Amino acid sequence: MKTLRYLMAAMTALCLCTACMDGGYDDPDPNIAAVGNNLITDENVITIKELKQLYPTAVTGSYQKITQDIKLKGYITGNDIEGNLYREVAFQDSTAAISLNINRSGLFARFAVGAEVIIDLKGLYIGNYGSQLQLAAYPSATEYTYASVNIWEKHYKITGKKGSLEPEIFGDGQSGTLNLTWDKDEDAGKLGKLLNVSFRNIGNKTTFSDPNGTSSVSLYFNEHKGSTLMVYTSMYCDFAGTIVPQGKCNITGIFKRYNDKCEIIIRSISDVEDLSLSTDSIQ
Repeated sequence: MKTLRYLMAAMTALCLCTACMDGGYDDPDPNIAAVGNNLITDENVITIKELKQLYPTAVTGSYQKITQDIKLKGYITGNDIEGNLYREVAFQDSTAAISLNINRSGLFARFAVGAEVIIDLKGLYIGNYGSQLQLAAYPSATEYTYASVNIWEKHYKITGKKGSLEPEIFGDGQSGTLNLTWDKDEDAGKLGKLLNVSFRNIGNKTTFSDPNGTSSVSLYFNEHKGSTLMVYTSMYCDFAGTIVPQGKCNITGIFKRYNDKCEIIIRSISDVEDLSLSTDSIQ
């Protein structure tokens, strides 16, 4: 049913966008529709890092309303195409990343990975969930705060161009020990990658999550001690029942912060590269 629901969302969108990240910045892409509020311009654009400096308590305190006439310009790095991100897209520029919470499913049909987006921040709220920086339409004390569709439509413009943000390498477990370089303050929410890692305490029937379970599942690494770094997978995602590789892998995903932990959210099963199926170890 989820697949059918996503298919219907894609058919009703102006254009089915493809997840492409291989072009240069500002390249027009016929597969990415220019949609949203066309009145938004790229004037008064600041970086996500500068936004964090303007609101230094956003990752620790309550939601704050943005009153300045400022904008962000960056690229979509993750969406809900296989259901592991829920009513959320990951957004990043060259300096930092932030989550965009939107009260809608099937976001992948419009917010393709690689799509360039300008966000008008005035009137939105900045805050956090588990210290992961978020943008929303209104403040809330509930677990999640989603921008309603009607409000959100006034605050973004997809330019029809694409970018080529590559995942940042946050560690390599080739030696058997992972020296994690991910910084919870600087790198939270970024698209990242781990090289040559393997999953701890799994069997030949271990799955990424349990599609018939009651909660999501965290998987840890042999190369990293403790439980501060994990692959976190929703029981509702399309690949919840997929068998976890038992050997070395390269893992790409959104490296989200949850307090002092790093949760890697793989966007699709293709983010997991089983190196035992490759002729050589990439990078």
